[in-house]
Amino acid sequence: FFFFFFKQKTAYEILSGLVGSEMCIRDREYLGGESEEVYRQRDIRDNPQLVQFHSFKFDYVYNEDAAQSFVYENTAKQAVMSSLEGYNATLLAYGQTGTGKTYTMEGFQYSGQHSDRGIVPRCMEEIFKFIENCPNMEQAFMIRASYLQIYNEVIYDLLRTDRANLQIREDKKKGVFVEGLSEWAVRSPMDIYGLMKKGQQSRATAATKLNDVSSRSHAVFIIVVEQMSIILDENGNKKGKGFDDEDALKHIKVGKLNLVDLAGSERLSITGATGKRLEECKKINQSLSALGNVISALTERKARAHIPYRDSKLTRLLEDSLGGNCKTTMMAM
Repeated sequence: FFFFFFKQKTAYEILSGLVGSEMCIRDREYLGGESEEVYRQRDIRDNPQLVQFHSFKFDYVYNEDAAQSFVYENTAKQAVMSSLEGYNATLLAYGQTGTGKTYTMEGFQYSGQHSDRGIVPRCMEEIFKFIENCPNMEQAFMIRASYLQIYNEVIYDLLRTDRANLQIREDKKKGVFVEGLSEWAVRSPMDIYGLMKKGQQSRATAATKLNDVSSRSHAVFIIVVEQMSIILDENGNKKGKGFDDEDALKHIKVGKLNLVDLAGSERLSITGATGKRLEECKKINQSLSALGNVISALTERKARAHIPYRDSKLTRLLEDSLGGNCKTTMMAM
C-alpha cells in the first residue's frame, strides 16, 4: 500500500476531517516484475522484528479478489447519488504508478456487458437508471460529459485534441470551469464508451521501470447532471403566468461529478526516471503534494483565511468539489 503523510498525519486522518468524505484501500496481486517485493514481504513475515508496524483506519479495504461491481457499489455509488441530489462530488484514485488506478476508474474493456468495466461507465449506468425510474413525468434531464488531462501543468482536452493550454475560470453561476473545454451530450450509457476510448487514445503515457504503460498525466472525467422540473401548486396545477411549459415556474438542480485518475506518485530511486520522464515526475509529485496541502488546510481545526487552491491546476480545477458543500472519496491503491 502507498501512503502519504502531511504534518505527521496519515491521509485518512486528514481526509476524515472533511465533511462527507471517505477513504478506502484497494490491493491487487503482484505482477511478474514485482518478484522482489514478494520476497521482501516474505522476509517481513518471517522476521517481524525487522520492521515497525502501524495501524491505519479506512472506510473500506478491498483485496485482490474484489470485483469491480463490489468496489463501485460500496465506494463510488454514493458519490453518484450525491451528484443527482445537486451536490458536487469528487472521486480520486491515488497511488503509486502501476497499482491499478486506471483499471479501477475505467476498466480495460469498452463494453457495457463486461464485468471488468470500471467506475466511470458504472456511474453513467447509475445515472440513466435513476432517470428511467424517476416518477415525475414533468422532470427533464440533461447529461453532459467532458474529459481532460493535466500534463506538466498544462490542461488538454482529450476529446478535442486541437484544444490545448486551456485556462481555468470562475463564474458566479457556473462555478469553476475550464474555458474552451468541449462538452458532449450523453443520451445513453453506451455513449460513454466511445468518449472513454477516444480520450484514452490521446492521454500521455510512457514506459517506466514499474509500469509499461504509465499514465504521465492526471485525467479528469467530468459529468454534469442538470435536472429541470415544473413546480406544481397544491392542486397539481403548474405554477406561473400561463399553463404552457414555457411560462410555468421551474426548479433547476445541477450536480457535478469529477472522476479523477491521478498520475502515479513516483520515487526516482525506484522508477529510474531521467530526461523527459524526470520532468514529468517532478510535475506529478508537485501537484500531488499541492492536493495534500489543500486537503490538510481544509481540515485544520482553526479555519484558515487562505486555502492554496491555486498552487496547482488540479486543485484549482477541483476547488468547488473539495471545499464547501460537496462529497469527496479517495481510493488509495
